[in-house]
Amino acid sequence: MGLLITLLQVALGIFSRDPDLSAGNLCGYFPQDTLVSEAPKGYKPFYISHIARHGSRFLDSSASKYFQAIDTLDFYAAKGMLTADGLALMEDLRCMYNMTEGHYGELTELGAREHRQICSRMARHYPEVFSGGKRRHINAFSTSSPRVVASMDAFVTELGKKCPEVVVDTFVTNWGRDVLSQEVVGYNHLLNDSLKEELKNKDQELRQLGITINGGTGDFHVFAERIFLEPETIPSSTVYFLARYSYKVFKTGRLTEPATMPGMGKYFTAAELYALWINNSMHWLKYLNTPNYPSPLVATRGYGILDSIIKDADEAIRSGSDAAATLRFSHDTYILPLMAAIGFEGTCPECDETEILEHFQDFNFVPPAGNLQLVFYRKKCHGPILVKFLLNEKETLIPGLKPKTGCFYEWATVKRFWAAIK
Repeated sequence: MGLLITLLQVALGIFSRDPDLSAGNLCGYFPQDTLVSEAPKGYKPFYISHIARHGSRFLDSSASKYFQAIDTLDFYAAKGMLTADGLALMEDLRCMYNMTEGHYGELTELGAREHRQICSRMARHYPEVFSGGKRRHINAFSTSSPRVVASMDAFVTELGKKCPEVVVDTFVTNWGRDVLSQEVVGYNHLLNDSLKEELKNKDQELRQLGITINGGTGDFHVFAERIFLEPETIPSSTVYFLARYSYKVFKTGRLTEPATMPGMGKYFTAAELYALWINNSMHWLKYLNTPNYPSPLVATRGYGILDSIIKDADEAIRSGSDAAATLRFSHDTYILPLMAAIGFEGTCPECDETEILEHFQDFNFVPPAGNLQLVFYRKKCHGPILVKFLLNEKETLIPGLKPKTGCFYEWATVKRFWAAIK
C-alpha cells in the first residue's frame, strides 16, 4: 500500500497539472526550442545523426474496436440512463469515429507539422551542418509504414526549403531484412521463437503487475457518477470497459483534432487517469533492461540501431566524407530500446519493476515525433571529435559517462563506454 500511495502522489501531481500527459506515448509532441550550448573554443558542428518516431497519427485499424464504447453508451441512452456528461461523451466518441473512418493509421496534419518544425529548428540551430560546401549529402531512411514514410517526407521537404544546398537520398526499407535499412541487420536472428515466447510471457507478467499496483483495474466510481444517472446499477465491468475504451479513443483523438477534441481531464480524475495510464505503460518495461530482466529487444533492436549509428558516424568523420547528416524514421518500439542501449537516464533503471514508473514516464521519451539527435563537432586543426546528445531536442547527459565539458563528450570515450556496457 505504501508503494501505491507513493506512485499515486507522483501521478496526481503530474496528471493534475496536465491531464493530457496521461495519454503517454500518444500525448503529442511538445515543441522544444531550447538554447544551444556554446561549443568549446574552435569547435563547429559538422554532422548530425537523427532518429525519430513517426508523428501524430489517427487510430490504427486494430484499434477500431475501441469505438464499441459508442454502442454501450447508445444502449444506456435509449434507457434514459445517461447524464449530460454521458451524452456528451457519446457525441465526442462519435465525432472521433467520423474523423477517423477511412484514415486508420494515417499520419495527421499535426504529425507532419511536428516533423517540419523539428527540421526547421535543427536547421536554425546548426546552420554549419546544412550550409552546403563539401558536406552536403544526407541519407534518410524510413520503415515501410505509410505514416513513417509520410513523416520522413515532411521532414526532408522542409529541409529542402530551408537548406536548398543539401542533397537528400531517401530509402523506404523493411528494417532488419533489407541491407539499406541501416538497422538491425545481423541482430534479428537473435530474436528466435524462444525469445518471442519469453516476450509474450513478459507481457502477461507486466499486465499482472499493473493490476497489482492499481489494486485491481482501478477505482472508476467518479467516472461512473459523471456518466450514469444511477451508477450503482451499472456493473463495474461495464464501467471499466467504457472508461478504458473511451480513454483509448481520446488518447489518439487529441492528436487528430486537438482543437476540437476534449482534454483527457474532461471525464476522468487524475487518479482514474493514473490507473488507465499504468495499464497502458507497463508493457514498455519489456523494452528496457531492468535488474531482473535483460531485454532481448535492447540486445537486438537497441544495439542493432546503435551499431548502425556508430558505423555511419565513423564514416562521416573520415576525411573526404561528404555526409552532413543521417536521418532515420521509425517507431516507438525501436526507438525506446535504442535509448536504453545508449543509456539515457530513466531507461536503465536500477530499481525493482514495481518502482520503475516512478522514474520512467513514456510521455517524456516516446511521444509522437519523439526523437534523439547526436550532434558531432570538430576543430579545423587537431583535436578530438566531440558529440552531444539531444533527447526530444533537449541537451541530455548520460549517467555514468563524464563529459569533456558541459554537455559535450569525446566520441572515442562514448564508444568505449558503450562497448563496456554492451
